[in-house]
Amino acid sequence: MAATDSREGDLWLSAVALAVAAGALSYALQDNNGNLSPTALGLLTLTIACVTLVVVHPRIPALERWADQPAMLILGAAIAGEIGLSLITPAGMYLRVGPTTYLVHHLLVAAAAVLAGTQLSEKPWLGRAGMVLLLGVHFALGLWVVNASPAPSIDVYVWHRAAFQAVSQGTSPWGISIPNIYGHVAFYSPEVATPARVNIGYPYPPLSLIFTGLGNLLGDFRYANAAALTATGALLAWMRPGRLSRAAAILFLFTPRELFVLEQGWTEAHVVLVFAAVVFAAARSPRFLRWAYAALLMVKQYGVFTAPLLALLVRPWKEWRKEVLWAAGLAAAVTVPFALWDLEGFFRSVVMFQVKQPFRGEALSYMAWTAQNGAPVLPQWLTFAILPIPVALALWRAPRTPAGFAASSALLFVLFFAFAKQAFCNYYFFVLGMICTALSAIAQGSPGEKA
Repeated sequence: MAATDSREGDLWLSAVALAVAAGALSYALQDNNGNLSPTALGLLTLTIACVTLVVVHPRIPALERWADQPAMLILGAAIAGEIGLSLITPAGMYLRVGPTTYLVHHLLVAAAAVLAGTQLSEKPWLGRAGMVLLLGVHFALGLWVVNASPAPSIDVYVWHRAAFQAVSQGTSPWGISIPNIYGHVAFYSPEVATPARVNIGYPYPPLSLIFTGLGNLLGDFRYANAAALTATGALLAWMRPGRLSRAAAILFLFTPRELFVLEQGWTEAHVVLVFAAVVFAAARSPRFLRWAYAALLMVKQYGVFTAPLLALLVRPWKEWRKEVLWAAGLAAAVTVPFALWDLEGFFRSVVMFQVKQPFRGEALSYMAWTAQNGAPVLPQWLTFAILPIPVALALWRAPRTPAGFAASSALLFVLFFAFAKQAFCNYYFFVLGMICTALSAIAQGSPGEKA
């Protein structure tokens, strides 16, 4: 059915811009492990420009006639580069390398390269089974990195282990403290840490603890993260029929720094899964949208920022208000009982800890870049003051489709992090997941077809 509003349908221009954005951000994270560098900042700027183009949603008829071919050429080149980088750069920072450690890794990457190549054609070899095999290889790589790096020296890992121990003893994980493994307070506010202890409990919402707790039952919470990443790839691959969705999934699954994110234990693994589930529900099963969106609100503190953008999927405003309130109510019903376990500790760990975190000069952000180049540190209120701009732009111009919602969310968060006091690999890995989700959600019929 022809759209009556130019904002109603997806365009192939969006596929091209998102493909460039995904490739650029993937290589930005690879350049310096997600820390600030001139190359990484330049690629981040390119990412912002491309995602902004998707949200502005101009139509270029000459490009639309080429359908998915330009985007597939870009994605194919980006995926080939990712596979190559995976073979020549360390997969993690704390790997315990044995005689066969990288032999296993390289064999799995080689198998992934062959299977990925077959999935980029219109009629892939082995059909759906080929993608299932590729997902299996990806999960095997996740298990490999968890076992090759059994004890990464990062506070996130320590927080999770301490939280699970506290729960087993009937203590609120948000009211505990952990050893300061760094021996200094450069990474924390002096108000919450000493060189010996970090007086903050588990710094994430309860749903995050539930997710990772499933992996902890198997011996390492990161097993749940590995499963979440593979499941995200599955949602992306089957978001829409056609090779574009499969290519977006492959780019996400095999971005070189993904195994690094998994090794470190960062919770963005299941945040990306929940976000992909929201968009998948919008594209394939709208009746589950409210449930998936409720999970997004409760899995990470910043999930609430997407609430205005849900209006791209739920209209009119009366229905949007109903859906947001329903999701917020469910999120509160899950979160509040855990918070009441130790309300003071929960507020200190989940809310105030983020507020008190110090400025980090190595962050991949414009705030760090200006500071390194002699300018005064930008005011921290700017991080939040910028949020209305991408929201207003999205509500004005973005396509009213699942892909439009995902791209608008990506623009919101990439700007939020780019002007933040802290912004590292895991932050932008979440943005990369949103960009790949937007790419996989593009309706692959005629240009401008309603999603």
